[in-house]
Amino acid sequence: MPWSGGSHGFTLRMMGRAAAWGFALLAGLFPLAALALLIRLQAPEALLTLPPADLAILMTGLFLPPCLMLLILAWLAQRKELAALNTALLHQAAAFEASRLAAEALTEERRTQTALLQEQVSLTVSALAVGQRQVEALQTLSGETRLQRLVAEWNITVAELGGILAAMWRLEHGWKTPGPGGQDLPLPPIEELPLRILRLLPPTAQEMAQYEVDERFVRQAARYRATFRAFLDRVPDTGPLSRSLFRDMVYGRLDARLATLPRPDHSQVIDPATLAAE
Repeated sequence: MPWSGGSHGFTLRMMGRAAAWGFALLAGLFPLAALALLIRLQAPEALLTLPPADLAILMTGLFLPPCLMLLILAWLAQRKELAALNTALLHQAAAFEASRLAAEALTEERRTQTALLQEQVSLTVSALAVGQRQVEALQTLSGETRLQRLVAEWNITVAELGGILAAMWRLEHGWKTPGPGGQDLPLPPIEELPLRILRLLPPTAQEMAQYEVDERFVRQAARYRATFRAFLDRVPDTGPLSRSLFRDMVYGRLDARLATLPRPDHSQVIDPATLAAE
């Protein structure tokens, strides 16, 4: 049982205290009892007539043993209390040492946790830096992909514009050289066609109005401008390949020059034999 040891120790302490009080009481009553016995055995006048030396010896014999007994009891009680105090101090020292060890263990655990948290923070920062680099790489790759797609679309648009420019060049120069024995007229290289057509057109709208322009040529010009404008709508305003860059090309200057041509007259009837040139 949890209280058996404590109750037993308490009982022993109480018994010891009772015995000490009993010895102290006997020591206190012993001189009185001895003095009463002497008075009864001897007359009081006999005690008073004793010499001082005998009286001193008598008093010493009466009071010395009880005093010695009281001193011994006090010394034993003090020794017991000192032993109990020493035991209590030892228990307190052991408890303090246990508390100190627990505090050191807790401090070491906190240091370990702090080191782990710092490592986790460092890993998180590294992961964020890696993620940022990945995002930047993806953005760069996405930009390069957009540029590649834009270049591919421009190549397709150039092929379409080249076919339109070839039709316009044929409308202007025909298929054969003039004369009864005309030979086949070769088509200029596709990369020279925009500049060739640009040189054919007058530089201003006033000069353009002085010339008669074939309706089929005007229709081909409208097709050219629609194709070029459709591509420009997919080009960003800024960047390495912007709209201003394509407008500064010969294809863009040709688009601006073709804008001065008159609109096609859809009410005009064109000979079907001449539509092959378109």
